[in-house]
Amino acid sequence: MKVSVLIPAYNAAPYIEQTLDSVLAQTWPHVEVVVVDDGSRDDTLAKARRYASEKVQVVSQANAGASAARNRAFALATGDYIQYLDADDLLHPDKIRAQLACLQQHPGAQLAASAWAMFYHEPDEQALRPTVLWQDYTDPVQWLVTAWENGVWMQPSAWLTHRALIEAAGPWDEAISLHDDGEFFSRVLLQTQNIVFCPAAKSFYRKGLSDSLSSIRSEKATRSHLAVCQSYEAHLLAARNTPQTRLACANNYQRLIYEYYPQHAEVRRLAAARVQALGGSTAAPFTTPAFRLVNKLLGWQLSKRLQDFVYTHNLNPAAWLGRR
Repeated sequence: MKVSVLIPAYNAAPYIEQTLDSVLAQTWPHVEVVVVDDGSRDDTLAKARRYASEKVQVVSQANAGASAARNRAFALATGDYIQYLDADDLLHPDKIRAQLACLQQHPGAQLAASAWAMFYHEPDEQALRPTVLWQDYTDPVQWLVTAWENGVWMQPSAWLTHRALIEAAGPWDEAISLHDDGEFFSRVLLQTQNIVFCPAAKSFYRKGLSDSLSSIRSEKATRSHLAVCQSYEAHLLAARNTPQTRLACANNYQRLIYEYYPQHAEVRRLAAARVQALGGSTAAPFTTPAFRLVNKLLGWQLSKRLQDFVYTHNLNPAAWLGRR
C-alpha cells in the first residue's frame, strides 16, 4: 500500500524541517509526500524545497487557507491511503506501518486512528492521555456522539484514511476557518463502518501555536463555528435521526453559545433557535478548574465575563485563585 502524506504549510519555517524529517523516517517504505506552501511570508517554501525528490513533491500557491492547501495536495496525491499532517506536527517512525498492520487485521476496514500526545517543544514532553475514543468502533455515529458528549477529539494527524473514503466524503470546506478538521473528519467517519484504533501508532500535536483569543473569537471564526455545527447536524441526522443524535447536535450548538458569550449575539441567537428546534440541550457550561468555584457562586454568565477579562489581560487564573 502506498501512503500519501499531505502537508499544508503556512509560515512554518521553524518547524517544517522537523516535520518532514519525521515523515522521511517512517519505517513503511511506500510513502510519498506532498507539501503545499500556502503563500508563506517566511522561508517555509525554500526549506521545503531542499527536501524535493522523487518521494517529496513541493508546490506553492497564493494564500488560500489550510483547507485549500489540503485539497490541492489531495488532488496531487497518488497513494492508496492518505495521511494528513500539519507542518508543525510530527509522526512516530512506526506510525504508518503500525496503522496499516492494524487495518490488515480488520478485513474491510479503511480508517485507523492512532494514539497521540500534545507537546510544546519536543514530543517526549507530554505523556499520552487516553480518552474514550481510544478504542475500536463499529458504529461511526456512536463515535461522533461519544466525542461530542465528552468534549474529546482526534487531532488530524492521528488518522490514516483510505482515499476512497475521502472521495466519498468530499473535499475540505474552504469556507470554514475554525474547526475545519472536525467538520471534515465527521463526514469521512460517516462513510465507513469500522474505525480501528491502533495503540502502537503515535502522532504528536504541537500545542501553543494557535491563533490569538481575539482572532478565534472574531466574527468570521464565530460564524465558521456555527457553520460547523450546522454541518454536523445535517450529516449526522441524515445518517441517523434519533433522540440521541438530535441531543448531540443540540449540545454542540449550546456549547457554541457558552463559548462566545457575551459576544456575537446574532450567532448565539441562531444557535439557540437550533437548540430549541432539536428539543433542548443537556450541555453544562464548561469552565476551567480555576473558575469552577466562581461558576458555582456567580453563575456561568458572570463567570464567563470574568474569565474573558482574565485571559484578555494575560492574567493567570490559577495564581489569581491561589492555585498552582
